[in-house]
Amino acid sequence: MEEGNEYLKLPVDEQCVHKLWKARVHGYEEAAKLFQQLDDEKSPEFSKYLGLVKKFVIDSNAVAQEKGLEAVLAFVENSAMAGKTVGEVMNGIVSKCIAAPKAKTKELAVQVTLMYIEIEKYEAVQEELLKGMEHKNPKIMAACVTAMTLALREFGIKIINIKPLVKKVPVLLEDRDKGVRDEGKAMVIEMYRWIGAALQPQLKDLKPVQVTELEAEFEKVKGERAVPTRYIKSQQQKQAALVASGGGGDGDDGDGNYACDAPEEIDPYDLMEPVDILSKLPKDFYEKVESKKWAERKEAMEALEQLLQAPKLESGDYGDLVRALKKIITKDTNVMVIALAAKCLAALGNGLKKRFQPYASACIPAILEKFREKKQNVVIALKEAIDAVFISTTIEAIQEDVLAALENKNPSVKAETAAFLARCFTKCTPAVLNKKILKAYTTSLLKLLNDPDPTVRDNSAEALGTAMKVVGEKVINPFMADIEAIKKTKIKECCDKAVIVAKVPVPKANDRPNTAPATVNRNDAEPTSNTGSAPKATKRAVTSAAPKKAAPKKQAANTGAKTEKIEREMTIEEVEQKAAEIFPEDVLSGLCDTNWKTRLSSVETFVQVINGMEPSEIPSQVMIQVLNKKPGLKDTNFQVLKARLEALKLLAEVSKLSSTSVELCVIDVAEKLGDPKNGVLAAEVLTSLAEASKLDLVGTLVLDFAFNQKSPKVQQEALNWLSNAIREFGLVIQPKKIIDKVKKALAATMPAVRTAGIQFVGTLYVYMGSQLTMLFENEKASLRQLIQAEFDKHAGESPPIPTRGASRNVSEDQDEDGSSEQLQEQQMNVRELMPRVDISSHITESLLEELKDKNWKVRNEAFQKLENILKENKFVTSNLGELPPVLAQRILDSNSNIAKTAIAFSQTLGIAMGSQCKNQVHVIFPSLLQSLSDNKQWIRSGAVSCMNAWGEQCGFKEFFKNEMIADVLKSDSPNLRTELWGWLAEKLTDLPPKSIPKEELLLCLPHLYANLEDRNADVRKNAQECILPFMLHLNYTTMAKATEKMKPASKSTIVGLLEKVRGSVPLKQPSAPAKTVSEDENTKTVKTAGAKAAAANKTAGKGKPAAKAGSRKKDDEADTSPVLQNNNMKHQRTIDEQKLKVLKWNFTTPREEFVELLKDQMTNAGVNKSLLANMFHSDFRYHLKAIDTLNEDLPGNGGATMANLDLILKWMTLRFFDTNPSVLIKGLEYLQLVFTMLIEEEYNMYENEAASFIPYLILKIGDPKDAVRNSVRGLFKQMEKVYPLTKLFGYIMEGLKSKNARQRTECLDLLGSLIEVYGVSVCNPSPSAALKEIAKQISDRDNSVRNAALNCVVQAYFLEGEKVYKMIGQVSDKDLCLLEERIKRAAKNRPARPSVPVSKTQQVPQQQQVQQPVESPPSSKVDMDENNQEDYSDNEEVAPVPVMRNIVPKPRPVSGPFGLDSKLLEQIEKETLDLSAPKLENFDLAEIWESPVNIPKTAFCGLGAKRDSSLPTALITAQPRQLDDCSTSSQVVDLAIAKVASSDLNEAWQANVQMEEMLNSDRANLLLGREDSLIKSCCVQLKLLYGNFDHDANLPKGYRTLLMLIIEFFDHKNLGNNVSEDALIELVENLLVLLVSGRVESFGEGHCYVRILNTILLRIIQFANPTNTTCTFLQILHKCAGSNNLPARFEELTLKCLWRLIKFLPDWEAELDILMVLQKIHNFLKDYPSSVWKKRECDNPIRTVKTILHTITKMVGGERILQYVTRIDNLSESELQPYLHRLVKKIKVEESKSKSKKPPHRLSKVTHEQLSEIFKKIGARETSQEGLELLYDFKEQHPEADVEPFLKKSSQFFQDYIERNLKIIGEKRKANDDNCYIIKSMSTTTSMSSLGMQESGGPGTPFSEAGDATILPRAAFVDHRNIHSHMREGDSEQGTKGAEYYLERLRTLQAQAGINPSSALDALKMQNNLGQGQITHDQDLNKQQIQDDLEMLQAQAHNTMSHAGDNVTATGIESLRKRLEAFKTSKR
Repeated sequence: MEEGNEYLKLPVDEQCVHKLWKARVHGYEEAAKLFQQLDDEKSPEFSKYLGLVKKFVIDSNAVAQEKGLEAVLAFVENSAMAGKTVGEVMNGIVSKCIAAPKAKTKELAVQVTLMYIEIEKYEAVQEELLKGMEHKNPKIMAACVTAMTLALREFGIKIINIKPLVKKVPVLLEDRDKGVRDEGKAMVIEMYRWIGAALQPQLKDLKPVQVTELEAEFEKVKGERAVPTRYIKSQQQKQAALVASGGGGDGDDGDGNYACDAPEEIDPYDLMEPVDILSKLPKDFYEKVESKKWAERKEAMEALEQLLQAPKLESGDYGDLVRALKKIITKDTNVMVIALAAKCLAALGNGLKKRFQPYASACIPAILEKFREKKQNVVIALKEAIDAVFISTTIEAIQEDVLAALENKNPSVKAETAAFLARCFTKCTPAVLNKKILKAYTTSLLKLLNDPDPTVRDNSAEALGTAMKVVGEKVINPFMADIEAIKKTKIKECCDKAVIVAKVPVPKANDRPNTAPATVNRNDAEPTSNTGSAPKATKRAVTSAAPKKAAPKKQAANTGAKTEKIEREMTIEEVEQKAAEIFPEDVLSGLCDTNWKTRLSSVETFVQVINGMEPSEIPSQVMIQVLNKKPGLKDTNFQVLKARLEALKLLAEVSKLSSTSVELCVIDVAEKLGDPKNGVLAAEVLTSLAEASKLDLVGTLVLDFAFNQKSPKVQQEALNWLSNAIREFGLVIQPKKIIDKVKKALAATMPAVRTAGIQFVGTLYVYMGSQLTMLFENEKASLRQLIQAEFDKHAGESPPIPTRGASRNVSEDQDEDGSSEQLQEQQMNVRELMPRVDISSHITESLLEELKDKNWKVRNEAFQKLENILKENKFVTSNLGELPPVLAQRILDSNSNIAKTAIAFSQTLGIAMGSQCKNQVHVIFPSLLQSLSDNKQWIRSGAVSCMNAWGEQCGFKEFFKNEMIADVLKSDSPNLRTELWGWLAEKLTDLPPKSIPKEELLLCLPHLYANLEDRNADVRKNAQECILPFMLHLNYTTMAKATEKMKPASKSTIVGLLEKVRGSVPLKQPSAPAKTVSEDENTKTVKTAGAKAAAANKTAGKGKPAAKAGSRKKDDEADTSPVLQNNNMKHQRTIDEQKLKVLKWNFTTPREEFVELLKDQMTNAGVNKSLLANMFHSDFRYHLKAIDTLNEDLPGNGGATMANLDLILKWMTLRFFDTNPSVLIKGLEYLQLVFTMLIEEEYNMYENEAASFIPYLILKIGDPKDAVRNSVRGLFKQMEKVYPLTKLFGYIMEGLKSKNARQRTECLDLLGSLIEVYGVSVCNPSPSAALKEIAKQISDRDNSVRNAALNCVVQAYFLEGEKVYKMIGQVSDKDLCLLEERIKRAAKNRPARPSVPVSKTQQVPQQQQVQQPVESPPSSKVDMDENNQEDYSDNEEVAPVPVMRNIVPKPRPVSGPFGLDSKLLEQIEKETLDLSAPKLENFDLAEIWESPVNIPKTAFCGLGAKRDSSLPTALITAQPRQLDDCSTSSQVVDLAIAKVASSDLNEAWQANVQMEEMLNSDRANLLLGREDSLIKSCCVQLKLLYGNFDHDANLPKGYRTLLMLIIEFFDHKNLGNNVSEDALIELVENLLVLLVSGRVESFGEGHCYVRILNTILLRIIQFANPTNTTCTFLQILHKCAGSNNLPARFEELTLKCLWRLIKFLPDWEAELDILMVLQKIHNFLKDYPSSVWKKRECDNPIRTVKTILHTITKMVGGERILQYVTRIDNLSESELQPYLHRLVKKIKVEESKSKSKKPPHRLSKVTHEQLSEIFKKIGARETSQEGLELLYDFKEQHPEADVEPFLKKSSQFFQDYIERNLKIIGEKRKANDDNCYIIKSMSTTTSMSSLGMQESGGPGTPFSEAGDATILPRAAFVDHRNIHSHMREGDSEQGTKGAEYYLERLRTLQAQAGINPSSALDALKMQNNLGQGQITHDQDLNKQQIQDDLEMLQAQAHNTMSHAGDNVTATGIESLRKRLEAFKTSKR
């Protein structure tokens, strides 16, 4: 070893602190590896570095510091001790790392920071970051703010406390450093995303400018979802537990009651915003109310009435206000004030509704009494008031007050009360108006039917009639049996007139069973408790978190094995009568005989009779009473007594005893416990009696008797017996009933009794635990010492398993460790046994006033007093006087300290009250709920803790009453919603299903559904967690019906969530075997679900699951099926994935749904159950077993392995995400064996197999472990032989985007190896694109990556030579020097080894892959750096056909739906076909004079033109084989598309022609869905042709066929419309570059190619998607504006395309996506605002963009355009919005001016007909010019006429034609020269301007369709369908017009000049050779112009596809044009 490397001998921890930085670097690297390899997070190895990691981050060397951070990250991630280092490490990170110069150092520092947060050290991290925000260095400040913002974004506000951040906002935004201000602003925006509007009040101290700026930013993120993307460890475990807690089953449990209910209607009141009026009351309100002046009282009422206009009022303490109104109503003398007070009370009741309930009971009697008032206005107001008050109460609650009012002497009171009662009845249902209430009201109302006052009688009849309508005549008739017929008739009339407001539910058949008590069902189930399902039911009842106070009752219900019978005690006569029927008379008399032997004999006979009877026939009470006949059990003879006790014991064992029978004898038996001879037998009898009935009953009676008599012996034995009985039966006795007796025993004077009492307490301790000590706190110290000593004896003792009674059945469901006693211990609540004190006397008025005092210190002192009261009295009653409402106010106190104190006191008070606190729930609980909206976390957590404490005392079901939860959910506070939904999700799950009133939950459902779409992420998350608990109580059907009235969009979302949760609802009563399978399968899943399964098992208990697991194990052992089945289901799985029937195997980390999908697929594929269980087990050791099983199965079952290869590979990808290295290494070894087998079998991997495996394998190539990396490399070497190399190359290229330097290095090594062995032809998508991407890695900061990239390019250089420099594109000088140096060095040592290029024969096997469409590697299968996306990835879909491995495999026959004809495929792959060129024909031009000339459609510009056999020589190409001869399958189409991009020019040419032929056939629709692939293939081919510098003679042919293909493609509008924006951008850029470069002009027919290119551009504008087209050209213009390298001509052509596009915008209104276009313009203006263009010479781009904006604004309207703009993010960054506002205002002004003009004159009928005839002439070809002349004359004669209606019916093209010609006619007539026809000279068309746009045109310049002012009249008669066709034919050629064009113009000029057209035509026929200058009449014609035109027309003639029937030659066309020029010259 060298001397400098001595440090390598040192231990790793010593290397980490070495003085040499290289030693430290090596130490850090080794430490990082060590940390990742340690499996135990508590390993002692971690402890060695606790004191060192802080030094890692502050290393003085930058390289060492970076490696140190990597080691720290590994330490924090893997060590359980990492939390101890957070303070020191974070301090170092903040001071040294977070603002370091190196980017990777900063990135690692942030990752370590986030990892500390993940391990739940977020408070310490936040503290250090906050300190960093105060640092003097602004870079550190900004970096800390950035880290805090990132932490908030990833973890959310539950983890990151926002409160301290809010305090920092003003400081950060005022900082002098711009970076700090910007980061502070970003943090504020992130905070707003989480808490929304709650943040804005905190920003009031900022400057107005800052507030405005922030509000603008807030608007941009207003709709964004703030969702945590990362969770701390405890949250991850909680989520795992929640998922595991859900079981399989349907949410609908079959309960018809719930399934059939209609959804609750939403009350509009619930949608209103509450208003707080209490704070708005005038300060002197109460003073004025008490004023003696009625005017002041009236003024106060009017002020209150004004405030009460709000329809909904905020909750609060309205007690004082209600009392004031009540006082005025009852005692005021002024009727106006009374009426106002009544109105205010009515408004108050309507505003509060149910929340008015606390005040209703006081208001109703006062109002009823006031009905004596005679003023009608007062009575009306009182009616409204009492009706409003009734909303908050019930008919039963007001019964006493109403009945009293009905007996009032005042007739007005009785009449109005009866009327009020009638109104109340209309709001009742039959269930509410039960017989008890109905009888009470009916009795009083019937009396009023005889009242002297007619109003009273009528109102009473109305009330009775309404009640009859509600409950039915049959129900009410029994109460009206004695009334007269006339009165009954009147009641029925009123019944018919009554209108019931309440909705009466339809009774259901299964409603009645719901009323049965639960205990009956339990008792019925007890006898069958051992049948399988009963134990599960018992377990569920025990484990449910029921209220503790109810637990003893539940246990008591289970103590008896038989159903408890309540039996009447029989009289002596009845007993004697029945006894005489059973026993002989001598036996009955013998039992009372004085002779003990006779008594003994009679008892023996008594026993014989019992033995001879059937148990069910034994009358137990009769028998016991007979046996008790004097002397009975008090017999003095011990032998007789013994016989009697034995008889009684027998009777208890064989007969059914009721509690009455037991009570008759148990006292007498207990008395004999002290008998020295029969005491033991008496105890046995008591035990038998307890087992026959209940221990609770017998034990209580025994102890009561024992301690009510004086015998200490009986007391002692009673305690001893009960102690033993409890051990046998379990603690099923109510401790509260016996605890007083136990205390008496402890205080007894007899030591034996005290000892027995202490021993009995010890027995109780075994069951109740240490909480029992609380009962004896007040005893003497010596006694407590004895008790404690007894407790110590039993410390750690487990309760014995019950052997008697019903508890015996419970024990069968528990495990051997015994959990029944633990469950019983949980059910005990010792606090309920304590005596309670009434403290109402301590709650004085002065104390309450102190609690209401304005001074917070006084209020605080009052709470101190209250706490002292509770300290003195730990257990209190619920009688608290007036304290609860005042306490509720203080819970919501504005002072947070007081609120906190009030909540804490409420919690203590609830515990002190115990179960009695339920009486105060309705007062305290709403305030606790309201406090959840507090911004302070500690207030909210305190409120939740208080609610839990109250719920544990009184039961959580008490909270679901009076709509308390539903009311508070109406709040808009996200904090309240988040906390409340989280709390409900937790508590509803623990409550027994359907134990909560359904109505309460239904009221909460609308809020739940609304919050599922809440903008706050925490609200949504917690609301989603609530779906399952709600479904457990309501069932799926009810919840689904509640969505019916929702909006469709929301409904689909909610129903989807319900469906997702539905499967987690457990079945109602699953059978035991099904349960076994379900539970066992739930435990076998991925690691993320392991914790959930464990939690589920823990909850369910241990005994039975263990047994079931054992049975499952037997089932698995019995599964002898093959490990893997050899089937053909892989094809179906492939189809399902392609059709998206199942999830694509694409994820960053494996989610639960992917695991379940794979599990289902394996199950369907018949994978062995044992293997399946091992594969999805949570323990990695089972995974090792699964791999061993697969290894063993591989040699003999290779076919099955291939059939299930996709499943195996997917399962292995899951293992890649495991942390255990042994599974990974073993799995990779297995895969190597699998691929070895695949190579031997010459298997070809399917696309779905590769796509689901290779991206994840690439992840592991960067693994830190050498063993893993070596295995992965070996796998890639193997895959080269079973998968196409080009595709494999593409996948590996994706690995270069990773952030992992080691992964990038390995990928580059693999790429270099592929290039070295197979040549650059394996590069995907092309060698140039691939090498460019590889060359970028040369500049990587990691040395290993640089070296690998250099080596890879060097390999390509050795194969391609100097061409590589062109392929890699531009690289920096530094990188170029490195590359050249590496090439020189490598060339010296390079061995002579030729490369193995991929031959064409190797592509043949690829045809076997046509079973699936050719796909490219996914662009982002794994978590990679999106910022590194390059252009080459866009072309992945059009990559050349991938090549196969060197060894050509034997083709395997493929069957099924994917099978293809192999012969046909081989025919497709033939290289060339020998085709002869078609014979050319000669054409005669004579026909041009004899018949009209028809311009043929050319192959370049005609729509749908098909290739003819008579193609011109210049265009003819050897026709390859037609696609008609091929299969039409989609795979063949994909293959042809791929070949379009082939680097082989001949192959690409054939593919082009094939695709063109298909486009011309009826199979063009096969390209639907493949448009982008084809266009991108064309782009690749364009690049290949452009990059061909060899001047290949076939280049023109390649360009020609390719451009023809593109034209044909865009001639199909349905195809062109589907091309994406990215594909269009690439295509247009290539076309423009080709135009600008002049490359094609060097060909023999250069002008022809130029026009073809321009035609393509026009086709794109016309037929591509309008939105994509517009965005494409805007995007290209954006690039032009920012690039100095592009030639000016490129920008000029782009602008011309945009000018042409502007004309089409109005026609595209329906299709154009305005928002996308505006977004592009916004981006353009953001980067290049108007101020930039002022500095540039040419501002055409900005003018063009503004012209587009103007056109769109006029098209869609000002208001709509402004609405679109508001949806653009970061709108303020550009001038788009201000410009549009100005534009909209300008347009409005123009519109207003146009509207102010006089409307057009209405045409008369004659004039209208005249105008119609003119337009008909214009539309006809022959009379077009005449029609135009007439139209001009018509407009001159009728200037007021509006011809717009006629023009609107025609196309824009036709309108332009008319407009231009009318202008020409006008100019001609103004010049008054009939012989001069003004024609705009045709602008000479250059090679670059064939789009038909003026060279000097600007963005605002209108331009013609063809660049000329004269348009062919032929357009006038082309119908609308052919307009676009005509435009495409004419516009694209512009200057080079066809023969028809020149012929028409020639005839027009001849006619105007007075020349006979026929003579001119005859002369033209004589022209034979214009090219030789034989033009006799045109001597003055410019010869150069003629020569230029001749060349141009010759080019056209070469490009025109002639048709046989047209007989048009280039000579004839030239002749026509020359003739036209001659006429023009002669006229001049």
